[in-house]
Amino acid sequence: MKVILALLLSSLSFLAFGANEYKKPQTPSELHELFGYYFAKKDMEGLASLFHPSAVLITDESGSQAEGREAIISQLETYMEGESSMTTHSVSIHVNGDTALVRSDWEITGGQKGMALEVMTYENGGWGYVIDNPNGF
Repeated sequence: MKVILALLLSSLSFLAFGANEYKKPQTPSELHELFGYYFAKKDMEGLASLFHPSAVLITDESGSQAEGREAIISQLETYMEGESSMTTHSVSIHVNGDTALVRSDWEITGGQKGMALEVMTYENGGWGYVIDNPNGF
């Protein structure tokens, strides 16, 4: 009986180890930190976890949008070349209940930089992007 219990517990711990549970940001600034962390690791699932399922990413100055996590991640991949990291500085954060309006400056090491306008919401225990306008169009 002890052997069966030991096998069962080891199986459960293996399954728990394989599950990829991503941290839920508790502040808009922490959302930026986690974005930079996942970006540097090229962890697309981690990046996707930071966006609301129906979030939009503004892709150009005419207002074109990538809608939903899959489309957003596809667009974000275009920013990732070689070994690069992203640093984001929260310039202003305005929170009203479970919604935040954020302006931030970001820079990809040795590459692009910009000023983002973002709308975030606190839902299911953490902050996530609802609208991400990375170039402030």
